Amino acid sequence: MQQLQTEQRQAERQLDEVRKEIKSEKLEAAKTEAKTALVARVGSLLGSGKLKSEREELQQRIFTLESQNEELIQHIKTMELEHRDERTKFNEYMDKIQRYFPYVDKLLPLIDFCRNTLRFSERVIQELCKLKKVRLKGDFYSPEFNRKFRDENAAFSFEEDKSRKGHYHICVNDIPLVQWFRQKANEWRNCLGIAPTKQDKGLKI
Repeated sequence: MQQLQTEQRQAERQLDEVRKEIKSEKLEAAKTEAKTALVARVGSLLGSGKLKSEREELQQRIFTLESQNEELIQHIKTMELEHRDERTKFNEYMDKIQRYFPYVDKLLPLIDFCRNTLRFSERVIQELCKLKKVRLKGDFYSPEFNRKFRDENAAFSFEEDKSRKGHYHICVNDIPLVQWFRQKANEWRNCLGIAPTKQDKGLKI
């Protein structure tokens, strides 16, 4: 009986050892299987799965952007060349104007006065710039007297100032605009019965 009991205990110990070994082998097998699945998953993603597709799309996008960037650089170079050519033509044009029409710069203040103060139309100003007389009728504003004066047949023109060579002023009926306005002011005072007053030199146009 003792011998049988001893053999039974030995058999039970051996059975426990076998069970432990089996359990350990299953765990290692499970680990190996998990590793194999993970490697397969990563390989799928890197090789022919979703990640590969996204990578190809990104590469295509990069290629497209690089092409667009090259086109943009070329377009900018073309625009710079065109701008350089236009600038050269503009400088040549301005040189010709200054050479053959040196009085143009002197007319710019007169043009501004006609446009902003006298309220002349562009057509009238263009004719005046041709150094032609333009006959007008209407109410004309004088900054010196801060009022408008009426005339039915005023001949406006840009005339060279005899006292300042190369300078021009606005004339009406062949007299400077300032003097013409003062005549108009005296006529207006006479109509009202107001004695004329001595004028200051006033502004020069």
